[in-house]
Amino acid sequence: MTTRTADAVVVGAGIVGCATAYYLARAGVGAVLVDGDGIARHASGFAYGGLYPLSGAGIPGPMFALARRSFALHHELSEALPDESGFDIGFRSRPTVSLAFAEDEAAGIREHVAWVNAQAGFRAEWLSATALRKVDARIADDAVGGALYYGAAEVDPAGLTRALAQASGAEVLADVAVGLNHDGDRAIGLRLRDGGEIACGAVVLAQGPWAGAASDWLGAPVPVTPLKGEILRLEAQGPPINCSIGWRGNYATTKPDGLLWAGTTEDVAGFDEAPTEAGRRSVLGNLVRMLPALEGARVVAQTACLRPMTPDGNVMLGRAPGLRGVYVATGGGRKGILYGPGMGAACADLVVTGATDLDLTPYDPGRFGRS
Repeated sequence: MTTRTADAVVVGAGIVGCATAYYLARAGVGAVLVDGDGIARHASGFAYGGLYPLSGAGIPGPMFALARRSFALHHELSEALPDESGFDIGFRSRPTVSLAFAEDEAAGIREHVAWVNAQAGFRAEWLSATALRKVDARIADDAVGGALYYGAAEVDPAGLTRALAQASGAEVLADVAVGLNHDGDRAIGLRLRDGGEIACGAVVLAQGPWAGAASDWLGAPVPVTPLKGEILRLEAQGPPINCSIGWRGNYATTKPDGLLWAGTTEDVAGFDEAPTEAGRRSVLGNLVRMLPALEGARVVAQTACLRPMTPDGNVMLGRAPGLRGVYVATGGGRKGILYGPGMGAACADLVVTGATDLDLTPYDPGRFGRS
């Protein structure tokens, strides 16, 4: 059995884990990243990477504070991280359009536009059907209108995640965590599948949808389940789509690789990460509903990934119940790329100083009770 030591161990090398290692390093705390598959090999390597903190589950509501904090950190990272890491993270500002095909959809979007315009630093406007087609003439003729949201952005999730890991200087260990060592009510190390151990002062559990495995380690539920999402990358005739066009959680945009990215699905399929024909049909159907002229676009790649979801839709972020020195950071769902830097920074604060100025009450990992 091999025992090594580290200031901190972060389990999971997706966006949240790598952001945690990055912010720990900025505070002078070295970390080991433990992931049997490597950096950005799951959702953080395949997601679209849209960044907009004023929409999504729990916004407005309990996720808003984390969304705003994380969005500000993304802007900071866009300035610092390319030089710190040598990686291009693909950050760019990009407006977003939300379509309405019925009056009830239009009413909901207008209400959201009014709320967005009350938030500092953001602006939105309702567009008539005629104005909408000046944004992109290919938008479906029966769209009754839509909203144009300014201030949104996008990033290359894989590039960002790898840049965070590189800039953190963390050792990346290709192994699987199987348990914790503890002395009384305090964790003192991590046990690995290969029989080794890492003695450490803090453990951050950031395994995404696989975090439920830690329930037995903690003696408390970590009720995170996978939500499968599929994305198509297509070659399409005509000019690029210079914004993100969306409807009912679906989107289409041209990425810097020159391909049209369209998504996404939401399926409960356990831990199956294989793309499906049903997913392909669903994404293509919604793409053509929004942009009928793209019916002939050629699919060049199809990917699938698993997003971590909690029962109430809020992330799990903070101290693990019942065991000192352990922190949980998972549950970002469809907005995991947006939330990643905020979750990582908050975890690093807790490890280094024992506190963070972000109110973590809505995200308390202990809110689901005891096993």
